[in-house]
Amino acid sequence: MAERAIVSSLSVERRRVAFALMLALTIAVLWWTDAHADPMRLAPPSVESAALNEPVRAPAVAAPAQTPPPAPDKKRRYNVVVLGDSLGDGTWAGLYHVLRKDKRFNVIKKSRVATGFSRQDYYDWNEAAREIAAETRMDIAVVVMGTNDRQPIVRDGKRHALFDAGWRDIYRSRVDDFTATLKASGARIYWMELPVMRSPRFGADMEQFNEIFEDRAAANGVSFVKTEGLATGADGGYTAYGEDRFGRTRLLRAEDGIHFTMAGYELLGDRIADAILADIDGAALVNAEPPADRPVTLSVADDAASELEKAERYDMADRRPGRSDDWLWLGATN
Repeated sequence: MAERAIVSSLSVERRRVAFALMLALTIAVLWWTDAHADPMRLAPPSVESAALNEPVRAPAVAAPAQTPPPAPDKKRRYNVVVLGDSLGDGTWAGLYHVLRKDKRFNVIKKSRVATGFSRQDYYDWNEAAREIAAETRMDIAVVVMGTNDRQPIVRDGKRHALFDAGWRDIYRSRVDDFTATLKASGARIYWMELPVMRSPRFGADMEQFNEIFEDRAAANGVSFVKTEGLATGADGGYTAYGEDRFGRTRLLRAEDGIHFTMAGYELLGDRIADAILADIDGAALVNAEPPADRPVTLSVADDAASELEKAERYDMADRRPGRSDDWLWLGATN
């Protein structure tokens, strides 16, 4: 009985071993067949195997590689140089306030009170422009001139009365020479129209200056910025009060009827800034390269911090009474 039990147990064990061998052989045959059909299955997953499994593309019909779009250029920083008389002084302050948050612009004051084109013996703006260009890079030049020029011009010992033919010829040539000097520095020029004045006679003279400036701006290819509708009443005439650039009713004009309060100057600055920004956004602001033999550097004194301090402190109380170019004009303007 014991022997039969042992034999029976061995028989069962042999059958189990045989079954296991047959099962293993079957699995091996199936695995070999599948691997033979797809040899790459033998390789472990890798970058190389993934690449080899991609369909092969013929070089002749391969699509050209796509060039990524170029990165946008960094915004350029522009030096905006304001030149002119005391009206230019205030316009600089207003323009500074308008553009101070736009880091593309550095607004620089190069205006000088009691100056113009009539008295070249007193102050030569053409020579001054050359000196300014030699020490300060001028990308944009804003010009505000004319309120001091209601006077005769004397040249070569001959006196030319205001607005007569000889006076006009000389004055136009001085405007053209000044413009040419600014253009030679590489500056884009924005010449501001003189605003409406309180005195009818003074205002009529300023209109004649505006006619000259607009004509020469067109002839010389520079921008003439109109001030029509700024700080004016419903009839387009002079008004001391009106809406500021935020729509609030404010005092806009100084007591002389010529200059402005800061709120008024910001209106002028806003109009000029609109013209400048329209050209930049429209890609029209293309500056000529300054001559290679003329060194151009940015004056240290014109850094943003000092300009901010001057703009914040700018006030009509800092001006002394005198000519029409000063804040507190004590004489008649008509």
